[in-house]
Amino acid sequence: MRSEVTRVREVLALLAQEATPFVRLRLACVLALVAASAMFTTLGPLALKFVVDDFTGRGRPDFATLALLISAYIISQWLARAAGEVRLLLYQRIQQRMFNTLTERLFAHLMHLPLRFHLDRRTGAISEAVTTGLEGIQRILSQLVVTVLPVVAELASTVLILAHVAPTAFLMLFCGATIFYSGSFAYSAGGLSRSARTISAARMDAGAAVTDGLLNYETVKYFTAESAIQERVSKALSRCEVEWSTFSRRYACSGLLVASVFVIFLGSTIWYATLAVLHNQMTIGAFVLVNTYMLQFARPVEMLGNAMQSVSQGLAMVETILHFLREHPESSPSQSVPPPDHGTLEFKKVGVCYGKDRPVLREVSFEIPPNRTLAIVGPSGSGKSTIVRLLMRLLEPDEGQILLDGVPVCRISLPQLRRRIAVVPQDTMLFNDSLAYNIALGRMGATLAEVQQAARMACLHDFVTTLPCGYDTCVGERGIKLSGGERQRVSVARAVLKSPSLYVFDEATSSLDSRTENSILVNLRKISQRSSALIIAHRLSTVVHADEILFLEGGRIVERGTHVALLRQNRRYAAMWRIQQRGVAA
Repeated sequence: MRSEVTRVREVLALLAQEATPFVRLRLACVLALVAASAMFTTLGPLALKFVVDDFTGRGRPDFATLALLISAYIISQWLARAAGEVRLLLYQRIQQRMFNTLTERLFAHLMHLPLRFHLDRRTGAISEAVTTGLEGIQRILSQLVVTVLPVVAELASTVLILAHVAPTAFLMLFCGATIFYSGSFAYSAGGLSRSARTISAARMDAGAAVTDGLLNYETVKYFTAESAIQERVSKALSRCEVEWSTFSRRYACSGLLVASVFVIFLGSTIWYATLAVLHNQMTIGAFVLVNTYMLQFARPVEMLGNAMQSVSQGLAMVETILHFLREHPESSPSQSVPPPDHGTLEFKKVGVCYGKDRPVLREVSFEIPPNRTLAIVGPSGSGKSTIVRLLMRLLEPDEGQILLDGVPVCRISLPQLRRRIAVVPQDTMLFNDSLAYNIALGRMGATLAEVQQAARMACLHDFVTTLPCGYDTCVGERGIKLSGGERQRVSVARAVLKSPSLYVFDEATSSLDSRTENSILVNLRKISQRSSALIIAHRLSTVVHADEILFLEGGRIVERGTHVALLRQNRRYAAMWRIQQRGVAA
């Protein structure tokens, strides 16, 4: 129970933090309407009491008084419902604004989390957790505003009226019922919350399996793995069904307990009121009032039961995103030191591990002077791509230092650092938008002429002109409508458009045919003359022009020099060169 209270506090703190003046003003109006609705709801039976007392009095009731009381009863019922409808209208606007605000906040937070966070999780699971968590927050907020607060206001109003117009015993019975109801809810809350958490976990597993299957649609088709993927989804859904059955059983038991408490206190109230009327200690109007309040008490209690179910589910659904929000985002210095824009890069004895027993880089040191090109080659798994992640601060080194133009990258703000570096990654992921949009990501706000010039440098423009929609052609999900080589050329064009001080080419031509590769390499050499360049490659033919080549193996630099010098050394680089040349010749 304590963990549920803690999560409720976290959710309320999050909502309070994200509440804008727009939301606060309308929320204040909603609370005022809650109080008004509760007041009108509880005043109606009081007017009815006076009507009954007038009817059962000894004298003839005054028609004007009766008309006034009956009108007051009817109007109070209308005002209570009208206030409730206006409250719901205002709340819907609040709910939508808070949903948008929280979605933006959560998305921004996830985008600023370090790479290590995303490496440990499936994209489908994160997406499902976000969707489920936002739905959970909506449930909690909705139940608090629409159910819990109105019920509490109604109960408080009823207690105040009973304290003035009914004997103390009825007030004690009413308060006793409230206490027992609360105890019943608290007793059931723990089991319901545990079941709701397992339901939420099963639901996220099923959603993640569905998303992963859709994202890897082609792979599933290649290996006719539809049945295997379907089995994963079916298992998660079956688990969800079992947990739903457990939850429903526990909720039914909770409902029976609450119903028993209600019947006991209703019976006690009616019998006590009957005896009080028989002994002339109460009027018939008071009898009607007490029983009306007790019956009226059942409706909000049932609403509280439903609210408890929804809040328990909401707390379970929101648990994962609360954990996400506790994760620390990428660190950026509060006072950034902008370096001179020369493009000098230096690694000083840099080391990094992906785990305690998995070192990836060990004491890696090198320097790229302005307008020079350095290449890093080596077998797969030697740590080449990790160097890119360290440079862009997607990962932080466990030891050593990285400097850009003499300034440690940890002292440069992330936006400043990443604006000065353009990366052409090995795996190009594109947005489901136009070619122009995907190229213009290199520099948002670029003109179409600048986009076209960048495409020419990437040997992409001629291909685009053959398309019916030209640069407005939609590339599909993750660029699926383009070939691997076309996606890579979009990535090169994007980097060219950025006009950085340092280019990083991570297997930038691995998906291209030899002719296109040679054309792009010529262009890359041209643009690299005005900027520094770091080339990471497995194909040695792409780095022969580099001013210095490093051979990386097992996370260490084992050879360094120019292409000619490394061939003369006749070691690992020369052996790899001979193997690749035989493959080309064959």
